[in-house]
Amino acid sequence: MNNAIPPTGAALAPDEMTESAGRVLLEILLHGPLPRVELARRLGLSGPSLTRLTKPLISSGRLIEGLARNQAIGRPSRPLDIDVHSERFLGVKLTGAALYAVVTDLRGTVLAEGERPLTGTDPAQVAADVADEARHFERQFPPLTGIGIALGGRSPDGRTVGEANFLGWHDVPLAALVEETTKRPVVLANDVNALTQAQHWFGAGRGLTSLAVITVGAGVGLGLVTHNQLVGGLHGGAGSIGHQFLMSAEATCWRGHRGCANALLSTRAIEAAAQRRTGEPMPLDDVLRGAERGDPVLRAVIDSAGEALGLLAASVANVVDPERIVVAGEGARLGVVGEHAMLRAFHEAQAWETTETPIDVQPFAFNEWARGAAASAIHLWALS
Repeated sequence: MNNAIPPTGAALAPDEMTESAGRVLLEILLHGPLPRVELARRLGLSGPSLTRLTKPLISSGRLIEGLARNQAIGRPSRPLDIDVHSERFLGVKLTGAALYAVVTDLRGTVLAEGERPLTGTDPAQVAADVADEARHFERQFPPLTGIGIALGGRSPDGRTVGEANFLGWHDVPLAALVEETTKRPVVLANDVNALTQAQHWFGAGRGLTSLAVITVGAGVGLGLVTHNQLVGGLHGGAGSIGHQFLMSAEATCWRGHRGCANALLSTRAIEAAAQRRTGEPMPLDDVLRGAERGDPVLRAVIDSAGEALGLLAASVANVVDPERIVVAGEGARLGVVGEHAMLRAFHEAQAWETTETPIDVQPFAFNEWARGAAASAIHLWALS
């Protein structure tokens, strides 16, 4: 969303009214109840302009007036707030085989969750599965305000899946397919970008103007916030760092790249490294537990992966210089067990010795991806 607001006192065109009203809603959504004077100051609006924006929002119920607060001069102030329980959003994360869903309120609090296998990867069938999940949750939380769908792929317009290799999709109008059945507004998002939006608004990045989220799991991704705005890129592909070269290594990713982030940090890559060293297949959780117990072979595997994660984080810090780097995803515990190796490599590879970028490791349950999708739906609500 554009940060620009017309100069104080200037008349607002209809499109500018919608844009500015969205900023009013988001400011209160993210920062809690605000007096009109403070809200106008934050948004650079005059009192009359703020009144023109908020009056229809109050009439429609999108904004509510809180209890009056005493102040030293003048009449008691009644802060503007949002009834977070007035709207419900469905967030859906799609993988190649399953659908994970959550219902949240306006501030991203998860009220219910569920998962189901996909009955197929044909777009119409996936849309039907999403619609079934929406009907299921709408019986508990009627009516759903909107639906966000996150997946590992590109959606330049939030409506069409431009590319999602794990589903074999190109140019699939998934939002329209789901809307046709659910009659609810739908927005699509890259899963890493959606997760980053949720972290910025409701998680470790709340209150920051810049943030980098590195995700580690089935693949490696990057979400960026700069100047309080999520960076999507021209084609919805910003943050595609999975194939960035990190170090000389024999390990290859699925595209044949040696020593890239996916080849060294993905769940499959770490499991493969452990099998090469031990001769036994084992899931990532077992590799991590073995390293924690002090198994020297598994400790070496995790330290090597931790070093690669530190190099990747340093590259992000050197290029973007964010206020914070968050390591998230189902494989994020690598940053806990391999913390020493990660931080050592990070500090050695940073360009500026006097720059300190905190790294916040956030292991979480898989449904956090779906919560990110719900955040995209909340964003759509604020702008509509």
